[in-house]
Amino acid sequence: MDITVSLQIKITFDGNKKVSVGNVATAVKGLGLEQKVTEAVIERVDEELIEKYCGGKYARGNSKKRYQRAGSVERHPVTSVGRHNLKLHRVRDKEEEKIFLPVEDRVEFDGKKVYQEDISMISAELATRLTYRDAVKEGKQFIKDFPSACTINRRVIEYGEKIKTFNRDEITDASVEVAFADGTKTHSQEKGKSKNRVNVVLGVSNGKKVLLDARVNKPWEETASKLEEAAALDKEAVIIGDADREMRNALVKGERRFQLDLIHVLRDTSFKLWQDREMTLEDRKGIIRMLETLLFSLKNSVEKHRKDGDLDALKGRINSTVDGLKKLANELLKLGCSKAASFIRDYSNTIVTFAVLAFKGRKVPWNSNLIERLMGEISKRTKHKWMRWTTKGLETILNLILARYVSEESYLVFKHRMMKSDNLRFIKGEVEIISAGGEF
Repeated sequence: MDITVSLQIKITFDGNKKVSVGNVATAVKGLGLEQKVTEAVIERVDEELIEKYCGGKYARGNSKKRYQRAGSVERHPVTSVGRHNLKLHRVRDKEEEKIFLPVEDRVEFDGKKVYQEDISMISAELATRLTYRDAVKEGKQFIKDFPSACTINRRVIEYGEKIKTFNRDEITDASVEVAFADGTKTHSQEKGKSKNRVNVVLGVSNGKKVLLDARVNKPWEETASKLEEAAALDKEAVIIGDADREMRNALVKGERRFQLDLIHVLRDTSFKLWQDREMTLEDRKGIIRMLETLLFSLKNSVEKHRKDGDLDALKGRINSTVDGLKKLANELLKLGCSKAASFIRDYSNTIVTFAVLAFKGRKVPWNSNLIERLMGEISKRTKHKWMRWTTKGLETILNLILARYVSEESYLVFKHRMMKSDNLRFIKGEVEIISAGGEF
C-alpha cells in the first residue's frame, strides 16, 4: 500500500527583522507537520480498507455483502509528535455479528490507551532520571500533550514489571562466580512503614555486569531462594559485600565464600571503636592506621605474587595477616573495646578470602566498588529527603534504572521491543520538495 500526502506550507516573515535558524526551525515545528501527516496517512489507510471491505460508499449491491459500513468513530491517540484527531470508519460483520475498525488490520493502537507506546516509553525513561513532576515539565518542552505524572507512574510500573521478566532469561543458569550484594533504605509512603528496604545483587559474568536481583521490603532469604531457583549463582561463587549478617547468611551457603569489602572493614571497625567509648579520637585513628597497614599490605602482596607466581610468599602473607588480625582483636579486648574486638575476630577469615582464592588461582575483587556505584544510582533518583515511595512503585522504577545502568545494550533491546521499533522496517518514506517560492 502506497500513500502519498501532498502538503502546501505557507511561511510568512513580518517586516525586515532578522531571525535565527533556530527561530525558523521552531516556527516550522510549531505547524505540527509530523502530526498532520501522520493523521493523513492513517486516515488514508482507513479509506483504502473500508472500500476493500465494503466497496464504494454508494456502489450498487453493497447491502447484500457480508461487510456493511457502521458509521465512524473519533480516536485521539497521543504519540511522540502530539495528539492526533482521527475519524475512523467502522464495519459490521453480518456473519460473525461484530463491529470492528478495518484500519486495525494495518495500524495497531495500544489497546484503549490514549498514550501510545512511543511516548509512553519516552515518559517512563525520563522518570528514571527526574521526579515525575519534573519529567512532565521537561516533556512538555518538546511535546505539548505529554502524559501526566500519574500516567507516567502507571507506565513505569508496567515497564518495570516487564523488564524484570525480560531480564529473567539473562540470569537463568548464569552460574555467576562473583557477585556483589548490598542494601539501602528509602523513605516510605505506606501507612505504618517509615522506611523501604532495598536489596540488590549484582553479578559479573564474562567481564559483563548482570543484575541478578533487586527487591524492596523482602528478606534476603527470598532473594537467595529466587537466585537458587534460577541457578543464577555458581555453587562455589564468592559473594562480596559489607558486614550485613542477614545478607551473608542467606547468600553464602554450601561451598560459597564471602569477601568482606576492605574499606568496610576500616569503617565498621572505626564505628565499633566509637561505640566502645574506651579510646580518644587519636587512639582510634592509630588503631585504624594499624589495621589499614595489615589490609593493604595483603592487597599489595596479592597483586605482586599473582604476577611473579611466588605462592609460598603469598601463603606466608595470608597467615601473617590473619595472625595480625587476631592479635589486634586480643589487644582491643584487653583495652575494653569488646565490640571492635568481636567484629575483627568474627570476620578475620572473610577479610582474606580474595587472597586465599588468589593462592588457588582465582581472581576475586577485594572491594565492592562495583555495587557501591550502582547503589549511587539508586540514591540519585530515590533517596532525596522529600521523596516517599510505595513498595511497588520503588521496585519497578529501580528495575528500569538498574537494568539500564548494568547493561545499556540490553536495556535498548527492551526499549525497542516496548516501542515495537522492529516494525519500522515495514515502513519506507520519501520526502521531495517540489518547489519553494515567495517574495519579500
